[in-house]
Amino acid sequence: MTNILKLVLTDHWFEKIKSGRKTHEYRKATKFWSQRIYPVYCHFSLIKTGEWDELKEEKYFVQFQKAYRKNPERMTFEIKDICLVDGKNTDLHINELVFDVELGERVK
Repeated sequence: MTNILKLVLTDHWFEKIKSGRKTHEYRKATKFWSQRIYPVYCHFSLIKTGEWDELKEEKYFVQFQKAYRKNPERMTFEIKDICLVDGKNTDLHINELVFDVELGERVK
């Protein structure tokens, strides 16, 4: 698998995603996260225009790591979509733009 966005989560959020209760991961649209997420965000934005249908065949994945520890648990999901949303109604509860990574099927 190529095209993998790697994200580290605290135990709490990792377990919520693992159980299926959380299907979106949010990251504040800072310069740091924009540099990491923007290439994937552009991929999904181009598909939405309808002019780049061949991109639909290319899959992107997100791999979550459970905290920073030796031999951490990991899980991988297909990314269903990425968009920018207002952070007020997200886990972050901030009045700023955030990246909304919508999770698809778990693949590993």
